[in-house]
This record gives sequence, structure tokens and C-alpha cells, in this order.
Amino acid sequence: MAFPDPDSLQLWASLGVAAPRQVRLAPAARARLAHVVELNDVSSPSDAERWAGPLAREPHILADLSRVRPWLPPGASGTRRETLTAVLTEIMGREWTGFLVLLGEYGPWVYAPSVADLQELSRHYAAVVLSATGASEQTVLDAAQQLQQTGPAHVSLLARLEATDYRQPQPRISDPLPSQLAELELAFWHAAQAQARRRVQEWEREKR
Repeated sequence: MAFPDPDSLQLWASLGVAAPRQVRLAPAARARLAHVVELNDVSSPSDAERWAGPLAREPHILADLSRVRPWLPPGASGTRRETLTAVLTEIMGREWTGFLVLLGEYGPWVYAPSVADLQELSRHYAAVVLSATGASEQTVLDAAQQLQQTGPAHVSLLARLEATDYRQPQPRISDPLPSQLAELELAFWHAAQAQARRRVQEWEREKR
């Protein structure tokens, strides 16, 4: 395995990746990079607390769910479990039933209102993984830096992937532009926010 140079390491560290390509993916994990890894059905208010316990240790779940819902109140003080319970309770109160899903072995957490919505987000994320897999490290690094400028508080999906050895050496016909990779990730986040906003509006109408 080729290791990045010191300058590259510093750049990745600034993007939230302590050690690029240090996680060796087993074949099963590699097969799950762009496929649903965990799906939890949220069908009643009690499910918020039920799922918060086992998922509180997930490093990105709070940021992922809150990122596409700027209308959520500021994070409550307390343990991660208490905070995640509050976030999930608030989401369900505004959006009602849905699926709490991890898209990909190192992908984002989403709360999708329907199977069709989940499939849409899965397609967007798969496009990110597929394009990044065929890109050079420099291209992925440049794209991740662009994304940090638009969302400095979040670790990008591209940066999360870079912690693994997902980009296997392979002949490349063409390297995508960094802006193209960044646009694919932004398209995912925009789709997730649009779904959440639509569902909030629908649920408000249904409750009247």
C-alpha cells in the first residue's frame, strides 16, 4: 500500500481524516460501501429512545441528521444518547414515521420517509462512491477541500471514505474533476434536505 506524503497527511488531517487508507476493507465491507448497511423502522414515538441507545456511539449520526434539518433546535446538553433521543424525537414529531438508515459501510445516516425516498438517497450516495473510487487521491483531496469550504463544521463523505483503502489501484480512463465529485456529494445532501423539508410540510398539513 502506498502511503501519502507528509504534506498530504496534514491536509487530510485538517479535513477530519487522521490516517488515510489505514482501514483495510475486508471483501464483505468493500461490497457494502455503496449499499444499505443498517435499516431501522421508526413507527412510533418510543422508537426514538429505543434506537438512540445502540446508535449513540455512531460518530456521524447526529451531524448527518441535523445537517439537513437546520430547523432543529440546538443540541441539548447531556449524553450522546440523550441528545440523539431528543433529535430523533424532534424529527419524528415533525416528519412522523420513516426509516433510520446507514447508507454504506462508511456512509451517511439518513431519516427517509419512504422506500422510494430511501432509494433516491441511495442512488445519490452510490454515485459519490463510484466516482471517488475511480478518481486519483489528489482529485478526492481537492474535492474534499472544496466541500469543507461549503460545510466547515462537517466531515465530508469523501473524507470518510478516504480513511479506508477503498480506492484500489486500477487503470483510469479519465479522472473526474474535483468540482464534479464535490457536486455529487452536495447533490446527496440537497436531496436529503429536500425530502425532510417536504415531509415536514406534508405532516403539518395532515395534522390540521
